[in-house]
Amino acid sequence: MKLFSLIISIFFYLSCSPKTTNSIDVQQIMKSLYEGSLTGAGGEGFKKENLVIQTVEEWKAFLTKLDSTNKVSGEFDTNIDFSKKSVIVAIDSVRNTTGFTIKINEVSHKRKTLEIVINHKGPKPTDMVGMAITQPIHIVTINKTDKNIVFVEE
Repeated sequence: MKLFSLIISIFFYLSCSPKTTNSIDVQQIMKSLYEGSLTGAGGEGFKKENLVIQTVEEWKAFLTKLDSTNKVSGEFDTNIDFSKKSVIVAIDSVRNTTGFTIKINEVSHKRKTLEIVINHKGPKPTDMVGMAITQPIHIVTINKTDKNIVFVEE
């Protein structure tokens, strides 16, 4: 009877279809470099956008633009090995108050794509906010991949 139960259990285990989505712990494949807000009143020239940076040249151009108003890159490690890593940047719209955030929450491997989940948050109506022009930004590194990168906003 035990043998029969074991055989049935193995049969059910093997007959289950494999998952097509493999969501891995974010900390294993993603490292946050910078999460905060740009305070140059939009002077950096970024619009609401998501970027994939895969070369040293693209990285240097991004850092030059990032530091055009305030030296933000001094707050994080800018040495990236682009043979092993890619940089993902999520930038929100320019906001007229504090209290807004943008965060890369999840990285999920699908069959042919790498899905980056981005979360936007704003202040609640009862929250105290400062009157300052800000632009939320989140910069992370991920392991280099040949998959197409797709951004999904929550």
